[in-house]
Amino acid sequence: MIEFIETIKARNFTFLWMSQIISQLVINTLSFLILTRIFEVTGSTIAVSFVWVAYALPAIVFGPVGAVTADVADKRKVMITSILLQSLIVFLFSLFYSKYLFLSYAVVFTYSLFNQFYMPSEAASLPHVVNKAHLPQANSLFFMTVQSGLVSGFVSAGLLYDAVGFGPTVLVAGVILLFAALSVKMLPSLKSQERLPKDFEKGVSKFFGGMVEGYKFIKNNTFILFPFLLLTGLQVALSVVVVSLPVITSEIIKTKVSLSGLVVVAPAAAGALVGTFLVSKLLSKAVRKRKIIEVAIFVFSGCFLALSAIVPSVDFWLGRSLSLICFFAAGAAYVASLIPSLTYLQEVTPADLMGRVFGNIWFVTTVMTVVPVLFSATITEIFGIELMLFALGLLGLLVGLAAKFELHGIFSYRKNFIKWLKG
Repeated sequence: MIEFIETIKARNFTFLWMSQIISQLVINTLSFLILTRIFEVTGSTIAVSFVWVAYALPAIVFGPVGAVTADVADKRKVMITSILLQSLIVFLFSLFYSKYLFLSYAVVFTYSLFNQFYMPSEAASLPHVVNKAHLPQANSLFFMTVQSGLVSGFVSAGLLYDAVGFGPTVLVAGVILLFAALSVKMLPSLKSQERLPKDFEKGVSKFFGGMVEGYKFIKNNTFILFPFLLLTGLQVALSVVVVSLPVITSEIIKTKVSLSGLVVVAPAAAGALVGTFLVSKLLSKAVRKRKIIEVAIFVFSGCFLALSAIVPSVDFWLGRSLSLICFFAAGAAYVASLIPSLTYLQEVTPADLMGRVFGNIWFVTTVMTVVPVLFSATITEIFGIELMLFALGLLGLLVGLAAKFELHGIFSYRKNFIKWLKG
């Protein structure tokens, strides 16, 4: 606890952290508002799914460019410029949203585009604003901000949507972003030692070269490939659920879409928090990661099967209570699959390939979520949300069965691999 207090006391870290808090709150608030409004106006899950596509495309196309820019430009200037442009886009959106519904997609795309430059610069700035000894605490605080930002953004957006309406809430979000820019402006200059014109092309080339090398390593090593695919699958499942939030809330829980944050996101986040604590305790007691992952996948799948087959068939209040339990358990199971998988990857990945393996996760998951999100939205549109949730649960069950047998082989392979390295 003392280390956390000392980290927060660092003046420059506090300015950067405040910017991150505001950024996470605004982006989650806007995401929920736009998802809710598009669903209420169109009633189409396909229309809602294109919000995720609009958000993902800039990450696929401009993500590598933003990552290189963070290494060759003044990070402080990049962050300030990105936030100011985001604030301008959000402000203009608050004025014209009622005339053009599908302007929402352009706003999401543009906001995400600027985010591809802000986020890498923010992450690259962290080692410059805290000393090395406090980096673990700083990263932990940033991680907690992301999780709490998701919950608070979705919950507050729903309440504000009902209380003051869409336009005023968006306008306030744009104004709040100005405080994030002001907070970053208080930081010292974070100039790079490299020159942009010469090294930019070299940096991009090196980035893609390292990415290809990382892909080859992942593909050719079973003990890396399966947990990597598991992490990707978890992200795909999360993305499908997020874009389906409005229809899950209205058709499964049978309540107002604006309450999605309270009845879906909040219990899932609470479950994730409890799951984080329990998994950490189990891992510290040397419980095998394989067992934790297997149980978590089956629980995760069972929750979606229950939401699709049981909740809609029982009494209204019983179904609503059961749905809250399912979302809580799904949040815990998600984390219980995620943490051991990440830990295992860290244990078996050679140190000189660590960055490339983990650096590829965000890019691959973003690319691989687009088609499943559109496909699941199509299923929901034609056959209903129950079938989509049932398909997601059944797929998870099959993955769990595959993991039960495959993970035995992987962990045995790991033992032989370690023996080979030592030999």
